[in-house]
Amino acid sequence: MRNRGRILFLGLAALVGAGAWLYNRRSRGRIPSAEGLDDPEIARAFGWVTRMPHMRLMRHMVASRAVKMASKGEAVDLGCGPGQLVMAMAGQAPDLHVTGVDLSDEMLAQAHENAQNAGLATQVSFRPGDAQQIPFPDSSLDLVVSTMSLHHWSDPVSVLNEIARVLRPGGSFLILDLRRDMLAPGYLLIWFATNVVVPPALRRVQEPLGSRNAAYTLWEAMEMAEQSSLDGWRVTAGPLWLTIEGRIPEPITRHDT
Repeated sequence: MRNRGRILFLGLAALVGAGAWLYNRRSRGRIPSAEGLDDPEIARAFGWVTRMPHMRLMRHMVASRAVKMASKGEAVDLGCGPGQLVMAMAGQAPDLHVTGVDLSDEMLAQAHENAQNAGLATQVSFRPGDAQQIPFPDSSLDLVVSTMSLHHWSDPVSVLNEIARVLRPGGSFLILDLRRDMLAPGYLLIWFATNVVVPPALRRVQEPLGSRNAAYTLWEAMEMAEQSSLDGWRVTAGPLWLTIEGRIPEPITRHDT
């Protein structure tokens, strides 16, 4: 028994040591990532990942939070991928019409098929578009959401300015992404997923570790929000993620007495 306990202790110590070594070798600076979503094999692999239980849970949480901000009107999901969040929001808020916007034709094709299969084709729509030029008129939306896309935006401040442009007064926004300054357990979890769990196509592009390396820290997110024309924002933090979220202030109506 004593020998078995010693072996277990040594094994645990080796595991902790390996984890500390990996964490100490992590990239501190931001490294832009190109996921290659126009590659059909990579796009299919991302679609597979979005159906995993932890992604379903995260999507449910984000959708619930988003529809509390706006349960009716017009909403847009920037970088919608295969449309899973679009459909989750539509399912929770029947009076909300949700449009998914994405640069990848492969992702949009998956999104159209998923919406048809879910019977939500009339409540959701999808269109190609760049987050830096959101394809909607000024003050036309009640809600803008985006998950896991912030780190792909070449000019995040321009995108935040675009979000401010398309939202109506009183409109809400919720931008969620990984945070590069996550603590060791989160980093090691993402390293393990990249090297063991995800399909080979994603391992070739080092995802999701590449997305972590391209993500922003809390302070960087605050700085970009401060530089933008977006009002009413706040930055919040989770173990693996950060959010830039809030509500566009409505004009103050003065009543003369």
